[in-house]
Amino acid sequence: MIQALIVDDESLVRKGMRLMFPWSKFGVEIAGEAATGERAMEFLRSHPVQLLMTDITMPGMSGLELMKKAQEHDPALKVVILTCHQDFEFIQEALRLGAIDYIVKTQLEELDLDVTMERILKAVRQDTSSSHLAKEKLALARNAAAETSSDLQWVMEDDRFSLLSQAISELEQAGGNEAHAILSVAAERWKRSFPMFDWERRPSLPSSGGAASWLQGIRSELAAWLRSSAYSEDVIRAVIKAVDLIAEHPGQHLKQSEICQLVNLSKSYFSTSFRDIMRLTFSHFLQTASLHAAKELLLSTNHPVYLIAEKCGFMDQRYFSKLFKEQTGMLPSEFRQLHTERP
Repeated sequence: MIQALIVDDESLVRKGMRLMFPWSKFGVEIAGEAATGERAMEFLRSHPVQLLMTDITMPGMSGLELMKKAQEHDPALKVVILTCHQDFEFIQEALRLGAIDYIVKTQLEELDLDVTMERILKAVRQDTSSSHLAKEKLALARNAAAETSSDLQWVMEDDRFSLLSQAISELEQAGGNEAHAILSVAAERWKRSFPMFDWERRPSLPSSGGAASWLQGIRSELAAWLRSSAYSEDVIRAVIKAVDLIAEHPGQHLKQSEICQLVNLSKSYFSTSFRDIMRLTFSHFLQTASLHAAKELLLSTNHPVYLIAEKCGFMDQRYFSKLFKEQTGMLPSEFRQLHTERP
């Protein structure tokens, strides 16, 4: 039996993980659970396990810190990270450190648990006796894939796409699920970055195998969609850079004049080209990005709603709440309560 340890500071989450997943069906035994990273390390020193499932954000030692210490203690240990929301930077960092997969706790009821378990256990059972050189090569591919997929330049720049595609292919050839996990995180950001692109009509990322081919198809269609605006390559790249700048500063509500200066386009030309290339206005795009940043803060902090509104560029809390309800169907406080009460 594969021994597993569940680490989360919320007892309901630990109980939910124990009850919902078909552990015994896949030859897994929950050896223990811990509420903190410190307790988890104490357990690991006396109880060898093969699978660690840990929350990213916990009081005291974070999930990322626990992951580093646990893998220093046992390099063969496989780690799956748990998060209550799509916190892309944390997830990408965990994947860079070698996490084999991630699970969004608020989406547990929507997961195909058998498929998820098969994917995780395939990586856990993968032979860990590969040479040091092979491990280094895999680590380089992992870093290249995570870093290159974190922005949008690969869509228009052949060199960056070649780097990303090669890294994904190497990860797929090595087996396991890292290619899928990295692209799954990145794809959520791409969908937010190009909200008017018809993602629903494109094939979904395959759960195993075919990630490199899927990436090639998405790139071809996305680049064609951008070029159909009839703007020059330089202008399209400038607009993509603007989208990246907003993603790099979530919630800061960057001014259009600042963006124009950074991408070297006049304000009037930028407004027109952004609208034509992205199929929505810059102000609408920025508003949507700020509301998403607000969702992240509502789930990851205990800040009052008025402070989150200010952090995301909304000086009027009532206006912020109105926009938030128009987009989500609920007030910010209701959104926070719904997603934090579920295990």
